[in-house]
Amino acid sequence: MIIKPLWARLTVAVLLPVVLATLALAPIFTSHLAERVDSSRQSAESLLASEYDLLLRGMDESFNKVLATAELPLLRRFLSRQSIADTPAWGLAAQSDWAQLEALFDTLLTHFGRYTRLAVVDTLGREWVSTSTVPLLPRPPVIDHGASPAFQAAMTLPARDLYISPPRLGASGDEQAPVTTVVDIATPVVDAQGERLGVLLFTLDWSRLTSTLPHALEESPGEALLVDAEGRWLLPGSDGPGERFGQSLATHSPDAWRAMSARHQGMATLDEHLLAFRSHDLRTQHYRSQAGMILSEPETQPWRLGILVPRPSLWGLLRESPVQLLAVALVYLLSVTFGVFWVLSHHRLRALRQRALLFSREARQYAGEVQDLYEHAPCGYHSLDGEGRVVKINRTELAWLGYRADEVIGKRHYRDFVTPETRAAFDGAFQRVLGEGQEGGAECELLCRDGTRLPVAIQATAQVTEDGFQYSRATVFDLSERKALEARLEKQALTDPLTGLGNRRYLEGQAAMEIARAERSGTPLSLIAVDLDHFKRINDTYGHDVGDVVLQAFATLARQVLRDGDVLCRMGGEEFAVLLPDTTREQALRIAERLRVAVATTPARVGRDATEDGTLAYTASLGVTLVSAGETTLKPAIKRADQGLYAAKETGRNRVRWEEA
Repeated sequence: MIIKPLWARLTVAVLLPVVLATLALAPIFTSHLAERVDSSRQSAESLLASEYDLLLRGMDESFNKVLATAELPLLRRFLSRQSIADTPAWGLAAQSDWAQLEALFDTLLTHFGRYTRLAVVDTLGREWVSTSTVPLLPRPPVIDHGASPAFQAAMTLPARDLYISPPRLGASGDEQAPVTTVVDIATPVVDAQGERLGVLLFTLDWSRLTSTLPHALEESPGEALLVDAEGRWLLPGSDGPGERFGQSLATHSPDAWRAMSARHQGMATLDEHLLAFRSHDLRTQHYRSQAGMILSEPETQPWRLGILVPRPSLWGLLRESPVQLLAVALVYLLSVTFGVFWVLSHHRLRALRQRALLFSREARQYAGEVQDLYEHAPCGYHSLDGEGRVVKINRTELAWLGYRADEVIGKRHYRDFVTPETRAAFDGAFQRVLGEGQEGGAECELLCRDGTRLPVAIQATAQVTEDGFQYSRATVFDLSERKALEARLEKQALTDPLTGLGNRRYLEGQAAMEIARAERSGTPLSLIAVDLDHFKRINDTYGHDVGDVVLQAFATLARQVLRDGDVLCRMGGEEFAVLLPDTTREQALRIAERLRVAVATTPARVGRDATEDGTLAYTASLGVTLVSAGETTLKPAIKRADQGLYAAKETGRNRVRWEEA
C-alpha cells in the first residue's frame, strides 16, 4: 500500500520536469531551426538561379552556333552544287569544298566540345559531310536521313528556325564515358533567294551543359532534378550513364513531382528536403537566342529544373553541436533529478536534512550549468534598458566585440556598437520593442574593437510588467558564414574558373554601365575581340593541361599590358574580349597592337615536361571596333569585332584588324 503511491509520485516527478524543460527550450530551438531552414532555402534558391542561367546560356550559345554555321557561304555553295546532282559530284571544286567543310566542322567539335556530331544533308536526305567524336565511315554520302524526325521537321521550317529533339542516350566519343545524354538540333540551309538547299544536323552533348549541376559535383550538398513535361528524368544517374535517364520522377520522388508540376516556379518544403524549382519552355523566347522559332516535341516541354537540398532538423542541429546536445541532456537530467529528489525527500522525513543539503548542492550545480550555457552559448545574448544601455551580455557576444564585461555593462549603449550604415535598422527594431512592447528584429553589422565588422541577426522581445517596460532581451546570431556563402555564389556566377577573369555574364553587366556612361558623357567606347592562334594545335600536340596553362598565361600577360580601367573577360574557349572605356579608334588600335606584340614576344611557361626549354610561343589575332552611339547592348559591337578578328586570321593571323561601325 506504500509502494504504489510512491511509484505514482515518482512517475509525476519524471514527466512534469521533462514537460516544463521542453516548454522552456522549445522557443529557442524553434527560432534557431527557423533560421537554418531559411538559410538553406536561400542557398537553394541562389544555386537554382545560378544553374538556371548557366543552363539557358549554354543552350542559347549552342543554338546560335548552329544558326551561324547554317549561314556559311561555303556550306551554301557546297549544297547548291550537290542539290542538282543525282549522284555524288566529286570534282575538284566539290572535293575542295568538302575538305574545307570537314576541317571547319572538326574545328567546331574541338573548340566547342559540347557537340558530338555534325552532318550536312541535302533536300533528299542524303548525308554529304559528317564529322564526329566517334569513328565514321571515310566518305559521304553514307547515311539516308529521309526518315529521320529531325530531318523531316527541319524541312518544314523556314530559315533561322530550329528543331530540338528530346534528350536521349547517345555516344559521346569519350573512351572514359562512351554513353551520355544528347540532343539533336536541326535547321534548314537556304540560299540568298530563300531556296531550301538542305539541312544542318548537330548532336549536342547534353551532359556538357549540365556538368555544373549538383548531381555532377561531389562536394555539393544538394541534388539536381531535371525532368521534362511528363516528369521523365533528363539526367544520367551517378551510378551509370543510363542509371536514371528516362525514369519517372513521380516514382522516385512523388512529393517533388507534385510540387514541380503544380506551379511554374517556387519553393516547396518536403518531408526531409527543401526544393527550389523553375520551369522553362524552349518554344518561348530565350536568353540571347537568335532563333526565330524553336520546334520541339509538345510532350517534353516545358523542362523543369529543381535543386533539392537537405531540410535542417532539430536533431541535426543538436548533432552539429555536441556541447549544445550535452547541455540539453543535462537540463533534462537535472530537471528529472530535482523532481525525483523532491518526492523522495517527502517520503523519507528522517533524512530531510541530508536530502535538503544534497538538493542545495545539486541546485547550485544546476544553476551553474544554466549560467554556463548562457555565457558560452553558440549565439549572443544581451539585455537593454529603456535608454538602450547594456544591462546584461554573455561572454560569447563579448568575445565577438572584443570587450570586457566591466567595459560594457551599465556604461555603453548597444547602438554604439552598430555601424552607421545599419544603425537605422537597429533603431527601428528597438523602437518597435520599446513602443509596442512586442518582438522586433533586424539584420545589421557590429563594429568590433579591432575594427572588423560582424554581420548579425538580432531578435529581441520586451519584458513588460504592470509598471511598464523593464528591459529588452535579445538573441544575436552570427551571419558571417551565410554572407560569405552568398558572396562566393555571386562571384562564381560572374567569374571564369580557369583564368579568374570575368565571364560573358560579367562583361554584359559591365558593358551596360559603360554604354550608359559613354552616352551621358559623350566619350568613345571601344571593344577588342581576341583569339589565340592555332590553339587546337597546342591542345592536340601538348595536351589540354598545357592549353589551360597557355590560357592562364595570356590572362596574366593581358592584365599587365592593359590599363586599370579596361575590362578583360573570357568569352569561352580561347576567345577573349576587352572593353575599353573612354578610348578612341586610334587609342584602341595602339592598345590592341601593344597586346599583340606582348603575346608574340612573351612565350608561356609550360614546364620542361611539355617542351625542352619549358616555354611555348604563341600568337593572337585581334579585331577592334567602336561601340556606336545608339547601341544599347554590346551585341552589335561583338559581331563587328569578331568580323575584324576573322579578317585578321584570314590574312595570316598575328594581326590587328579594324572593323568600322
